[in-house]
Amino acid sequence: MEEKDPIENKFNTTFSGYEQEPPSRVWDNISGKLHPGVKHAGFLARILAFSFFRNKPILFFLTIGGISVSLLFTGVYFGFKNHPTIRGHAYAGEARLNRGSAELFQVADKVMPWDSVTHYRSAIIDNFGHFQFSRVGAGNYLLRIAPEESSEAAKNFLPSWFDRYATSDSCTRITLGNKDVNAEVHLVQSEKKKN
Repeated sequence: MEEKDPIENKFNTTFSGYEQEPPSRVWDNISGKLHPGVKHAGFLARILAFSFFRNKPILFFLTIGGISVSLLFTGVYFGFKNHPTIRGHAYAGEARLNRGSAELFQVADKVMPWDSVTHYRSAIIDNFGHFQFSRVGAGNYLLRIAPEESSEAAKNFLPSWFDRYATSDSCTRITLGNKDVNAEVHLVQSEKKKN
């Protein structure tokens, strides 16, 4: 004979003093409440079965979905937003500069003298005198070109500012909007070479 559940035994003991035992349907009703059947989780519930997502209302999932879509579109917008380039060539006399460095400075001032100048980025000048600053934000910039110290050009030319200025006080400011800028920089000849 099958052993009875302790709760069923307690139930039977409680009602044993009555003349007649309750009908079996009464026990079936109470048994269903005392021992609820196992509810099988749906497909979505099995996928999201970790504790963070349990008992969350549908509004929670809609909010998370909306935030995710917003972040995706923001990333796409800023990823493909037009960031112009400053590029050009550096010249030592009539020939292109063979190796050196280009320094880009951002300027907050509207007019000279340039008081609010901060270093923005550096670039290498290749063997063909070419330099490039990619994905530069809109604004005002100063550009300085310096020949490599060990090069022949360093003996005859000074580090110079765009375009053909020895000091930043009088150099030409580059204003960058949403279009690329080509800047051709000519180095200033040193005094000893002039003599």
